[in-house]
Amino acid sequence: MSKKILLTLLAVLAVLPLCAQGKKKHIDPDQEFFHLPDSVTDEYLDNMSLVNRARINDYWIVGVHGGVSLEHGYFNPPRTVSFYPQLPVYGFSVTRYATMMNTFPMVGMEVGFQHNFEGYNFKEYEIEGITYRQTIDGAYEAYMEVPEAFLLSHFHFDMGQYVKIMAKAGMYGGYRMNITRIGPRVREAIVNEFLETDRRWTYGVQGGLGLGLMLDPFEFHLGLQVKWGWSSFYQPDVASPYYYRFAYPLDGAVTFGVYYQLTPRRGHTRSKLRRMAREMVAEEMESNEP
Repeated sequence: MSKKILLTLLAVLAVLPLCAQGKKKHIDPDQEFFHLPDSVTDEYLDNMSLVNRARINDYWIVGVHGGVSLEHGYFNPPRTVSFYPQLPVYGFSVTRYATMMNTFPMVGMEVGFQHNFEGYNFKEYEIEGITYRQTIDGAYEAYMEVPEAFLLSHFHFDMGQYVKIMAKAGMYGGYRMNITRIGPRVREAIVNEFLETDRRWTYGVQGGLGLGLMLDPFEFHLGLQVKWGWSSFYQPDVASPYYYRFAYPLDGAVTFGVYYQLTPRRGHTRSKLRRMAREMVAEEMESNEP
């Protein structure tokens, strides 16, 4: 029940940025554009301070990313697990930035797809001079290829014109396509085969932090993502109907992405300029009516 409640809250969190924008505000040309006074004097020019008042738009970016996955996993009963890398991780995503309540231009929603991995690798440990390594079905290491989709709330804080810090949180889901088991006691028949008690569908929560470099219209993102899976690698009662065993993914990934701004990050799009022009003409006609 607690997982269902948390999943519902994350779903609300993922769509909140776009739902909370509210109605579009009336555009005031005097606020949007710079105007000189009717009389320009030398004193005015000497004391004039030019300030960049261009605000961040509600804009779109699309791009691709690639990197390396760091597999881990956590188990009940506990097992000594270590991180190990898998290549390649790659994918694409589309992000829509929004202005929450017409005040906070730092939120958005990201949806995408990526090729990833899940699995585990058990450490060696020593007891009385004898080295041991735990196994599952005779394997001390296993990894699975997983295509997955994700939906994330996207938060960003711009540090000046060119750099931003990002944070993401949301959900993911995927399917375990294939498996490779490694170990001295793995039966040959199951080295690359799933068992009937293995689970193929995977889902859970995903989040991360990142650093972005913005050279309009391109952006370059360096990110660290973490996934907490809610679908065990195998059925929990596989060994006994009375004693449950769990093995959940707990993975990370380091990625680098290149993105393109489909609409301007600052300044107005052509459609917005046309709308502003229509409003200005309509207001001028209304003011000239007798």
